[in-house]
Amino acid sequence: MRLSCLYAAAAFLLLTPPALAEQQSPPAQVESWTVEKTGRIGQAMWRQDVAAARATDALLAQSGGRPPEGLIGWIVVDEGEGQRVRFLSGSPEQPRAFKDVVVDARLRAGQVTDPADPVLPEDQIARFAARNAAAQNFGPLRCAARYNAVVLDDPDGEGWLVWLLASTTQANIVPMGGHYRYHVSADGRTVERREQLSGSCLDMDKNRATQGGQSVGLVTNVIVAPRPLEVHVFLSLLNSVPIFVLADQKVWAVEGARIRHMDMPAR
Repeated sequence: MRLSCLYAAAAFLLLTPPALAEQQSPPAQVESWTVEKTGRIGQAMWRQDVAAARATDALLAQSGGRPPEGLIGWIVVDEGEGQRVRFLSGSPEQPRAFKDVVVDARLRAGQVTDPADPVLPEDQIARFAARNAAAQNFGPLRCAARYNAVVLDDPDGEGWLVWLLASTTQANIVPMGGHYRYHVSADGRTVERREQLSGSCLDMDKNRATQGGQSVGLVTNVIVAPRPLEVHVFLSLLNSVPIFVLADQKVWAVEGARIRHMDMPAR
């Protein structure tokens, strides 16, 4: 995952765990969705992450390459077919809109603008609170110095889904392990459930996904679910590489937002 200076600064401010630690016990099974729903959510995660990065680049270009003073983070909200990235100032308890960048459906960032009204609607305050609540509820498995956050409406309830995603600045490394999913209340203040999406840390070299100049994909396994998870879709899209997932004695191919089952050969 690429982090620009500002992206890294805000991630460090909100999402840096106190220390790196190894997993001590097997993680619990997590909620697993249909492959269609998993593909949709993974794609939405990727679009939000890319929008935040593109908007960050636009903001840095305007501010001479340095994060503007007073920045405390950002949120991403849908705007038609695109997304509005809202950079925030104030305090975590009382955030205010500081700068806006609209990223269109083709993930192109527009101009940096001042918000017409710095007062955030209640749902946007709750969205930022949900992000912060997750960041303060880190689990035992910490696989990266910095984590990125993605916040989506929970499609099955009134609250939020928040992901803390292990991040790297190394272009060829894919952080396959160490990600978390959170279910957060509608007001953004209470973590109702934390789900650890892997059993261990695992950084994979994207260069190993090619053979003879052709892209063949990365191979991993899942012990917390019977099929691939949304993070595999996210990572496949982010790194433009197929991911083959072994789960419940079956092999699945994750090719962007498309997930398909592959029959295992007989032993």
